[in-house]
Amino acid sequence: MIGCSKQLALSVVAFSGLMVSCSDSESIGSGAQSSTVDLATTTTSPSVATTTTSAVTTTSAEATTSAPSPTVVLPVPPTTTAAGACDGADGIAPGAAIGTVLRGDIDGDLLDDTVTAYSLDGTPRVHAFLATGGHSDAEVPIGFAERVSISFEDFDDALGAPTKPPVAVLAVGPTKAGTAQFTFLTLTPQYCIRPWHLDGAGMFVGRISAEGPYEGLSCETAAGNRYYALNSAEQAVPGGAWTITQTVINHDFTTVLFDPPLAPITLPDGPDVQTMYGDFYGCDTPAMFP
Repeated sequence: MIGCSKQLALSVVAFSGLMVSCSDSESIGSGAQSSTVDLATTTTSPSVATTTTSAVTTTSAEATTSAPSPTVVLPVPPTTTAAGACDGADGIAPGAAIGTVLRGDIDGDLLDDTVTAYSLDGTPRVHAFLATGGHSDAEVPIGFAERVSISFEDFDDALGAPTKPPVAVLAVGPTKAGTAQFTFLTLTPQYCIRPWHLDGAGMFVGRISAEGPYEGLSCETAAGNRYYALNSAEQAVPGGAWTITQTVINHDFTTVLFDPPLAPITLPDGPDVQTMYGDFYGCDTPAMFP
């Protein structure tokens, strides 16, 4: 499993192809102690650890007096969560409505893992079962359908990598006719599957729209690397030219990163504009609105 960040400066020639594709609560034992005192000895038992103190006894003709040593209380180590614990660690809950099931390497060990799209109580979810045995699960609240569709994308594919990078999961939820929402899911450093999120904010959600203004995701391999870009195309007047803007996206584990937007370009009106900039274009996932 890797987190990646790629940089790109691309130029586009109209219609010749795509520019890019790219509780730690400190439970210290309660201070309460139970003490039994008599005229001879004092025994102190702390709640966390037991320390036996030897009394120094002096004897006189009339009485015996015990002088106890100071009591030592050992702190309890803080409670911690088991390493690698994830939501959905017990597997898919009973009663789930199962959708698409994919098998591929999502953690970089070159073994096929199992990724399942399903819904539970009407909420779209994605579950990962690693070849090594770990389970994890995440809500993917996009689109209007009960379940999302899922596919694999070679987002981090790079020429010369010592081993083939893991694939990302692309989840798509349909909205109204001609539109959809999407997000990516990858693994956290703890090997828990999660949707991508904005740094310090909520879940990343992209949009596909075959209705003007167009919005889409394009993918291209260039110079041995894979690039993904968010696209938009706007038309000032019907039948007029389209202004195209693109932003290359990267990720660091499950945090989405954005390159600075590329310089806008202008293209004449034509059906190829929607094909290239209002759908999935050049990606492992096929177009939704061909």
